[in-house]
Amino acid sequence: MDTLLEVKNLQTYFFMAEGVAKAVDSATFSIQRGQVLGVVGESGCGKSVTARSIMRMVRPPGHTVDGEILYTQTDEAGQSAPVDLLQLPATGPEMRSIRGGEIAMIFQEPRASLSPVHRIGDQITENILLHQDVSPSEAKEIAIEMLQQVNIPLADQRMNAYAHQLSGGMCQRVMIAMALSCHPSLLIADEPTTALDVTTEAQILELMQALQANLNMAIMFITHDLGIIADMADEVTVMYLGRVVERGSASDIFRDPKHPYTTALLESLPRMDQKREWLQTIRGVVPDPYSPLNGCPFHPRCAHFMPGICNEIVPQPINLEDGREVRCLLYTEHAV
Repeated sequence: MDTLLEVKNLQTYFFMAEGVAKAVDSATFSIQRGQVLGVVGESGCGKSVTARSIMRMVRPPGHTVDGEILYTQTDEAGQSAPVDLLQLPATGPEMRSIRGGEIAMIFQEPRASLSPVHRIGDQITENILLHQDVSPSEAKEIAIEMLQQVNIPLADQRMNAYAHQLSGGMCQRVMIAMALSCHPSLLIADEPTTALDVTTEAQILELMQALQANLNMAIMFITHDLGIIADMADEVTVMYLGRVVERGSASDIFRDPKHPYTTALLESLPRMDQKREWLQTIRGVVPDPYSPLNGCPFHPRCAHFMPGICNEIVPQPINLEDGREVRCLLYTEHAV
């Protein structure tokens, strides 16, 4: 398959008075063109910081200190070449043309992402004028068309509305319309349905699937909800404490998880055949990022903890069959 984005050894740290928090610690993964990559993990595992690092939107005291983010650009002649986004100035013209134009992002809370003092139409047309060579009247037509595509009723009238005049579901549709207005190659969706009710959530997911298929767009879908990942994702990346602990196809991950953390996440899901039983939980909490642990960061919570091994040796990525990858000492000579 054609690789659209490849992240190698990404390290994004926050330099605080309390110490250094390694929000993203040597993360490596790739996204194929037209593919949906699901990124899962508990709060604080580095999912959103990874997305912001790709967009070059990490603000001080956060800094991306190492790694590569190779994005494959295609020119007008159809020639493709990778460019390392970390080598581009974050506020320079080339990165600004990629951000929002070729790589778009939907944030967790739509009301916080939309300006409260500007009309919806002005915000969408501003993005279109920034990335496309069109007139203001043409940009307005494109904006109305995008609102219609995301099923906003009376789209031409909604152009004059403010964010507070719309429901949460409609605000999220506006965010999707704005993100897709320039037909990006990659859409990063950072928990886009967290604040929505289940009915609206289902509508938004169906909408994203339809648009993804029509535009042949890749999606990096960040969520806590493994049910959404099972329904939407082709590949899955599982993160814990800034590290990618398992990667593989969605079918393989759900059928045969390899890392104990992935297994624990799946076991915590409610099942139809589990009646009158307590839900499984992952014991303990995510460790303090300012007090790094020796060995595997998951070992205090792991059901397969091996004393003297897991708390001493840092696991390295191990390639398994079918292109799968796992960071776990259970798959090394140290396992007993």
